[in-house]
Amino acid sequence: MSRVAELQARIKEAQAELDDAKKFERADALKRIKEEIKFYDFKATDFKGLLKSRVTQKQVDEFTAKKAADVKKAAAPKKK
Repeated sequence: MSRVAELQARIKEAQAELDDAKKFERADALKRIKEEIKFYDFKATDFKGLLKSRVTQKQVDEFTAKKAADVKKAAAPKKK
């Protein structure tokens, strides 16, 4: 196995380990946050303006249209 292939294998293994750790810590963080919200009796209105609310269908459509235009633009042959 070449040095490059060996390093790529180690990176892939480390990435998988990182993903697992993130999943575990994410679940733990969410649990702590939920407990704090309950303890301090926060309401959804307390967070108004701090977090972006749900994405609207219009925003999804605009994003999809922009991505499609970008792909089409990239695929178009360049003029000399």
